[in-house]
Amino acid sequence: MEYVFFDIECACVYKNVAKICVFGYCICDEQFNILKKEDILINPNGKFHLTDRGGEGIVLPYDYAEFKKYPDFPHFYPRIREILEGEGKLVFGHAAVNDVKYLCLETKRYKLPSFCFRFADTQVLYMAMTNTFDRQAGLEALTQIFEIDYTPHCAADDAYATMRIAEAMCEKEGCTLPALLEKYMIRPGKIGDFQFSNCSSQARAKYLSEKVRAKREKGERRARFNDFVFGYRVRPQSREFKGCRFSFSRSIEEDLPLAKRLVKAIVARGGKYSLKLSGCNVFVEEDGDTSVRRDAAHKLHGEGAIGAIYTLSDFKRMIWAEEE
Repeated sequence: MEYVFFDIECACVYKNVAKICVFGYCICDEQFNILKKEDILINPNGKFHLTDRGGEGIVLPYDYAEFKKYPDFPHFYPRIREILEGEGKLVFGHAAVNDVKYLCLETKRYKLPSFCFRFADTQVLYMAMTNTFDRQAGLEALTQIFEIDYTPHCAADDAYATMRIAEAMCEKEGCTLPALLEKYMIRPGKIGDFQFSNCSSQARAKYLSEKVRAKREKGERRARFNDFVFGYRVRPQSREFKGCRFSFSRSIEEDLPLAKRLVKAIVARGGKYSLKLSGCNVFVEEDGDTSVRRDAAHKLHGEGAIGAIYTLSDFKRMIWAEEE
């Protein structure tokens, strides 16, 4: 079996356009001995407009003027197809679905037959191995973790780095690459008939399912708290909080038993509760809160719209001192 690692650079990428200018690949055997490593430079038939996900400009380590000397994508299409397709190959990329999308868009652009192959992803594999699904593991970050030297955005070097990352993960787990995919229940992505699906892991699917469940339950708790605030009407026992309109951190609101008890104490002292931050003049924040809502409350406090801010622990001591 051969392992094929590939990476693509584009002159520009828009919603339905990806003008490929470099196809880089690194082919090795099952012991990660390199059989071939190459950059295929392609005339993109378009201008270069390069940005990363954050909208920042990036620079490819090539002379852009050189690309005009090379044939365009249709010329290299049979060769690229031969590299990626066929029996006895395990195709890999890092965040590979992006590159697969570019291949799909270019074949459509030039009215060429669709690519048809399965692929795995070192990013998906690493996240499954380390159980870190809350953030994506970029190629540069993993090269630092595994101490691999490479030139960013040089497609063949990116493919080589992806191969070395796969090798390092195999060494760490003491198994072959196919065994590693099986161990972490990696389902390959695929492309065919101009349709493609991403590589995925059972662990990530479980994480996402749990995240959806937690979000739903959080929403339900918030809804119950909102209903409680709208419906809770009792005669105040004192005027201690008269004129005070309180609001809490979301994490406090989502702790339904605590939130209800706090609101009852506020109303009993003549205060009111505002579900909207803009409607309060006293804010109670969870200890160590770093949320956007907390930051917005402190900004309003600085502008004088919110008169006082208490931490939850301080507020509890203040209103329940006598009980304790």
